Amino acid sequence: MKPIEEYLRDVVSYCQPRATVTLPIADAAGLVLAEDAIAGLPVPPFSNSAMDGYLVNKADLAGEGPWTLPVSGDIPAGDAPKPVAAGTAQRIMTGAPVVDGAELAVIPVEDTNIAPGPIPLPSEITVHSYNPERDHIRRRGTNIAPGAMTAPAGTVIDAGTTAALISTGVKNVQVYLPLHIAVISTGDEVVSPTADLQAGQLPDSNLPMIAQLCTQYIPSSLTPTVSHCSDDPTAFAELLDQLSADHDLIITTGGVSVGAFDVTRDAGEKRDIWFGPINMKPGKPQGVGKWNDAVLLCLPGNPVAAWVSFQLFCKPAIDALRGLAPATSLFDRPFVDVIAGADFPIPRPFGRNVAVPVRMSYSADGAVATPYSGTTLGSHFVGSLVALDGLCLINQEDQLHTGDTVRVLLA
Repeated sequence: MKPIEEYLRDVVSYCQPRATVTLPIADAAGLVLAEDAIAGLPVPPFSNSAMDGYLVNKADLAGEGPWTLPVSGDIPAGDAPKPVAAGTAQRIMTGAPVVDGAELAVIPVEDTNIAPGPIPLPSEITVHSYNPERDHIRRRGTNIAPGAMTAPAGTVIDAGTTAALISTGVKNVQVYLPLHIAVISTGDEVVSPTADLQAGQLPDSNLPMIAQLCTQYIPSSLTPTVSHCSDDPTAFAELLDQLSADHDLIITTGGVSVGAFDVTRDAGEKRDIWFGPINMKPGKPQGVGKWNDAVLLCLPGNPVAAWVSFQLFCKPAIDALRGLAPATSLFDRPFVDVIAGADFPIPRPFGRNVAVPVRMSYSADGAVATPYSGTTLGSHFVGSLVALDGLCLINQEDQLHTGDTVRVLLA
């Protein structure tokens, strides 16, 4: 049996990033930067007030306070910066501009005799306290300067990155093209979830499950193409030919073992798709290769095995195809070391590693992981795939008991 990490490297070796394209920021959400994004604007773009208060010349607050100054006007946010005459103050709002180069300070309204809130402009203020080391002014470019790198190549354009790019004046970005994914479930015994079940039939849970897992890693504007195929190898091959014409990744579930009706393996081996056992339970039978220009990942049909396989192999494959750094280890992804909240399933003498989906709970005492179905592991326990947070891999020679430290790959 092939070791898990060896198979992971095999999978990722098929997954080269897509071509690149230049897109406006509004169209790039969820994509991966193919080159560094360079700031064209400073942040802040101009010096501005960090507080609601009064802008004064520092020289007017010499000696011992309190200090009383006439108020000459307002500087609201969105206005142009205004000089402050010596011996006067101007009311200023948070974010309002401040003239560069002058020795100015913002006195928070709480440090004056004026009540906070929307009140008429006072004729004068009295400053009760002043800290010369805090002027409450956010200086132009103190966060990032023009020409500096806002985000490096390989960054996913998430919500925060979008805000950073816009704020630094980046209007267009070079990104890897969005990923087009197709998901196929197989088997004559699998029928639509809305169908009335007949003897020997199962509702198709794999198709919506894998499709929904995929949507976490592609832009919201792209939804996976979903299809079901019977146990007819010719029809299956025709479907793969059709989907591979305009999809980058095809994920199948079912038909990968050595049964008489394992359609995926039957059709795939005619195209040199690799199939074989992986040293893990559940998820021992796997398949990977290229179908025309598309990467083909073939997962087992049992739902728990399919969920586990997606976490271990499909997610790294998707990341590599998107343009992220390819995984060379199972732990080239977010993981946490936490406490076992219960005994975990015990690897049996047949010598396979055990992959256990877990739920996490959090408290002031730390994080706790609990196996999804107690101490019994079943690749068909789809009824227990509820609110999962991650996956724990147990070495074939180990046992994990309540209170032990466990490593969880976050889902």
